[in-house]
Amino acid sequence: MGRKSSGSGRGTDLTVVMRAEDIFAQTKEKVAKEVRELREMGITPGLAAILPADEATAKMYVSMKQQDCKEVGIYSEVCEVYKYPPEKREKELCRVIEEMNIRDDITGILVQMPLPDPIDRHRPFELLAPEKDVDGLTPKNKGKLMSRYNFEKDVLPCTAAAVIELLDRYHVEMKGKDVVIVGRSDLVGKPLRKLFEDHDATPVCCHRATKSTMDRIKRADIVVCAAGRPPELCKEDSFRLTSDMVKEGVVVVGVGGRKDPATGKLYFDVDFKDVKTKAAYITPNLNGIGLMTRGRLLWNTILTTRGLEKYLLNPY
Repeated sequence: MGRKSSGSGRGTDLTVVMRAEDIFAQTKEKVAKEVRELREMGITPGLAAILPADEATAKMYVSMKQQDCKEVGIYSEVCEVYKYPPEKREKELCRVIEEMNIRDDITGILVQMPLPDPIDRHRPFELLAPEKDVDGLTPKNKGKLMSRYNFEKDVLPCTAAAVIELLDRYHVEMKGKDVVIVGRSDLVGKPLRKLFEDHDATPVCCHRATKSTMDRIKRADIVVCAAGRPPELCKEDSFRLTSDMVKEGVVVVGVGGRKDPATGKLYFDVDFKDVKTKAAYITPNLNGIGLMTRGRLLWNTILTTRGLEKYLLNPY
């Protein structure tokens, strides 16, 4: 991948677009090799994706993840909890999680966010078996992130890990950089802040109550947009990054995106064409962090399967 300091880029011609197609292909090859080795031992990795919300973006992501699993030989199934009445969804979600916890053909469990009201946002992950948690959201796996972990060998939140891996692959310097993360979710913002700190950056998560968010973004060396609230679909607290909001030579990572359920059109956190005129590095809205996230999910599924290997080979 090309090298450039995070403050050197000026204008469209000098901007490095951090595409992920080649990295994703390499990850799938690595995962497929692991799957073949596991199958020779009599183990087939299996991923259960649970959909609590009737939400177009979540459905789209799960569909893509299913296709990825098929291509590398991982068994997958989708549990559509959203089809139950709202007042019964939490109970059904917990029931499905407990069922998947004990099924030997399921070696990884993904609860696709968001969790709709009135589901308790903590309880499902308190029930989820940590050894099958492919998104690193159980209390035990969150604790591992906060204490000691191996980036390659431990399950970490997929999107947060994807951002760091992509920046690393493109040799973007993180040490000593001021980082603004727009969003503070358990899935992206919070774990990503910790990962940036572990790379000696100085990150801050901005949210609805943050004072001077625009000033922070303007001064930042690296901006990660993980709001997922495009103006076209969100009347309140909408967000989109434009060139007037950032400084010259900034590194921009676009994470948030949302699908319009009525038209099927995708809207993103970053005005790519506009921001590219100032950025040194920028991710494309398609074939960027989304692909990296999907690749990390596949790898995390291998990690959870390997962790269960001894039990699966000798369950009694």
